[in-house]
Amino acid sequence: MDDRPLILIDIDGVVNVLTSSKIRSRLCFHDGWRQQRINDFGVRLFWNPRIGPWLLRLAEETGAELAWGTMWEDDANFYVSPLLGLPRLPVAPAASDINKARGIVPWTAGRPFVWFDDDIGETEETDELCGDQPHLVILTDERYGLEPEHIERAREWLLNLEVPL
Repeated sequence: MDDRPLILIDIDGVVNVLTSSKIRSRLCFHDGWRQQRINDFGVRLFWNPRIGPWLLRLAEETGAELAWGTMWEDDANFYVSPLLGLPRLPVAPAASDINKARGIVPWTAGRPFVWFDDDIGETEETDELCGDQPHLVILTDERYGLEPEHIERAREWLLNLEVPL
């Protein structure tokens, strides 16, 4: 069984930024952000293409495993991984309950984890469910999503984990 720490990634509010069309236009034009309709139901993604490389580098530098921690579940691999340049990732079962943490925390099987999410309620529920299990929920602002300071905070936490010998 793998005992590496996990890096869990939510999509909406973390990868898929929820912001005004004016801000989207500016970020696309000046900063290279992308937006794309991804299915026949009109779902659009708006994301920073640098997120994929940031996450891959974070996993490599810390020895952690990337995984999806999102209500998108398997759709994350189908729709989002290719856009970010990520391989197919393990998927924590999050959509089975209103609160994602109730599916995600047991799935981690006691492994330390960092979870990028935009919902403060997930932080509180995760803290209750984890007990002594090392974890860190890093909250993002849904208007800006995952930013370099979030990656740096995760890197610092993962590199300073106390690993039993």
